[in-house]
Amino acid sequence: MLDKIDDAKHRFSDILDPDCGDPVDLIKEGRVNVLNISELSERQANAGLSYYLQELLQHRKDAVWERKGKSSNKRSNKFLAPIFVIIEEAHVFIPKGEHTDTKYWASKVAREGRKFGIGLGVVSQRPRNIDPNVLSQMGSLAIMKIVQDDDQQQIASAAESLSKDLLSQLSSLNIGDAVLIGQWVNLPSIVHVDEVKSKKSGSDLNAVSEWNQTDKFKQVASESTKSMIQKDLLLD
Repeated sequence: MLDKIDDAKHRFSDILDPDCGDPVDLIKEGRVNVLNISELSERQANAGLSYYLQELLQHRKDAVWERKGKSSNKRSNKFLAPIFVIIEEAHVFIPKGEHTDTKYWASKVAREGRKFGIGLGVVSQRPRNIDPNVLSQMGSLAIMKIVQDDDQQQIASAAESLSKDLLSQLSSLNIGDAVLIGQWVNLPSIVHVDEVKSKKSGSDLNAVSEWNQTDKFKQVASESTKSMIQKDLLLD
């Protein structure tokens, strides 16, 4: 058996690291922990996220049961305080009409998590592609500009308090505007979120500025900017 293990370590040394430890140990309580999965394939990311959700839910269950004197688990519990997990691009990991391991554990956290102090937030620009069973478990919603009818109907089915008047306004919301619905407000409310001026990533690129920084396209950027100014003056 030891020979087989050594052989496996040698043949799969580029993908296996028996000394890496449990990745959940890297999570620090009381801080924002970001799991960067940009370099992983969807299959790899799903495997990782499902593992985190499974472990976090179990640790929170152990913590609650231990506090009540009902736990028989001998492993050390890492998370004594509540945890809130946010999944970006949720339509990729919790898709409608398709099974993924992340979807299974996310639905389990959505159903059971509030009893054990673990919350779930899902973020997506394509709500029509999110599993409706998970979306319906969200106690609060922040809805920003949505144009597609399919997306609006998916939101409407998940939010009973969303009136037809508010639903019709979703397509005309400005950047930063959002409709808040659910447990965090007494009544559905329209709010404005200020832009973060110091934002380092995630914002849209300015094509003209990018061209202007490249010698090959400097003249193109200059002409583009001038033509835009002239067009604005003509319109005025």
